[in-house]
Amino acid sequence: MNPRLNPTPSAILTVLLAAGLSCVARAAAAQSETQRDWPEGVCQQDRWIGYVPAYREYAEQADQRPVSPPKASTGAASNGDIVPRREDATTPCEDGLGTAGPADESANAHAVAQASFAQQQGARPVSETVDNGSITLPLPQFAAQYAEETEVVDSERFSGEFSSGSRPFDVGADFYSPPEFEGGLIVVGRDVAMKFGGYVKADFIYDFDPIDATDSFITTSIPVGAPDRTNARYHARQTRFSFDTRWASREHTVRIFVEGDFFGKGDGYRLRHAYGEVGSLLVGQTWTTFTDVAAAPATLDFEGSVSAVNRRQAQARWTQPIFCDDLTLALAVEDTRFIIETPVGITGDPRSPSPDFVGHLRLEREWGRFQIGGLYRILGVQPSGDSVQIFGEDVITAPAWGLNFTGVIRLGGCTQAYYQIVFGDGIGSYRGLPDAAPTAADDIGLLSLFGWMIGVTHDWTERLTSNFTYAENSLDTTVFQNPNDVHRTTYLAANLIWKPLERVRVGIEYLYGLRENIDLAVGSANRVQVAFIFDLP
Repeated sequence: MNPRLNPTPSAILTVLLAAGLSCVARAAAAQSETQRDWPEGVCQQDRWIGYVPAYREYAEQADQRPVSPPKASTGAASNGDIVPRREDATTPCEDGLGTAGPADESANAHAVAQASFAQQQGARPVSETVDNGSITLPLPQFAAQYAEETEVVDSERFSGEFSSGSRPFDVGADFYSPPEFEGGLIVVGRDVAMKFGGYVKADFIYDFDPIDATDSFITTSIPVGAPDRTNARYHARQTRFSFDTRWASREHTVRIFVEGDFFGKGDGYRLRHAYGEVGSLLVGQTWTTFTDVAAAPATLDFEGSVSAVNRRQAQARWTQPIFCDDLTLALAVEDTRFIIETPVGITGDPRSPSPDFVGHLRLEREWGRFQIGGLYRILGVQPSGDSVQIFGEDVITAPAWGLNFTGVIRLGGCTQAYYQIVFGDGIGSYRGLPDAAPTAADDIGLLSLFGWMIGVTHDWTERLTSNFTYAENSLDTTVFQNPNDVHRTTYLAANLIWKPLERVRVGIEYLYGLRENIDLAVGSANRVQVAFIFDLP
């Protein structure tokens, strides 16, 4: 065999390397010539990556005009493009198809080239950050149409505070409000936008005393008279993910918000919020209208204050300003849940003759926010088994009610104080306690609840914040209840949260809880909790 026709591997490699370097050099020269007058970062080879505002600004400066490609036999869609009118300009992003000549000759050539490239490659959108969000942009053949469509998209229209609300002051950490609808992972389309939010939270817990709830500091789970023990627990169950979608519909913006964490059974995903809003109407599951998360304590502990009403339940709510913009009224019908203890030997099943009728009146000022919440509902229990012989089979009902006063006051630029007072009859289940209990050997009655809380949040620096909370909760009892049932609980929390990096927080918290039973026996617990939090952008 002729050795000249049987090249060695090294010769083949040399030839391929030389050819590759030659292609790279020619491509670089072509790209440099093509993009010589185009703003940096607006376009790249073989795809369209750019800022629409920069594209539009350049188009205005260059006195560009949209040119529609001719109808060709290829069947490519006529979506138009932008071609410079200047005599010496060249078309951007030719994708290796060559540069354009003068405007009169280049317009159709460029349009045909783009149509051909679109037919071969398809419209492959590429996501790129725009302003505070993320936007999906098309290839050049769709740029003019997209630039026109984005004229009608007002990003500010999607932002704002909806009825679920957020804190009135930017002081301390916030673990209750939805993520703000700006920055981070936002996808924007024509009259629609969607934001992904949430955080990863890892908790390292050490208990110095017995407590049955190891993942959150539930004071009612403190055992009384239990042998001494300590406990270490690490978990990431408070990690949560959410998506907030909004779209323009006539004169209103429609919003849906869904959020969950991993406090479900076996660390399973659990629904926290799932609701939609349009105008003054909110429908779905979220914080009860009876509460105000602005007055909720900023604790690393997931449970929070013993008096705070932290129930999330399905509802239909209407919120409307009255008399002035600072005063709003909210009315809602909400899902109802009961906890009823029956006398020994008496059996019955909880019934829900009516929903919870809930409302609040909220006043907002530059220096404070105050709310009065009220609820009314009807509790029901239906005798079962042998109890039917005594009480009959009809549902036994009783009206229940409650009031919840909350407030947040700003004390200077770096400090806020908050408080809560809650009381009523038959509302114990809002704090995981009984609503009704035996009042006689053959009768049950509603239990009265009274709770209160005070707290202070202070920002030491832009990266260091603290929160202090103290709360008590007491439930009336009867002599017919189990003496080991809960009568009073106390909760104290103090923390220090440091923000070493943007969207990264590290905190340490001390927790103290006390449980007092009906027989006046007392149990207490001390806990230290360290948390690492990574917020999604």
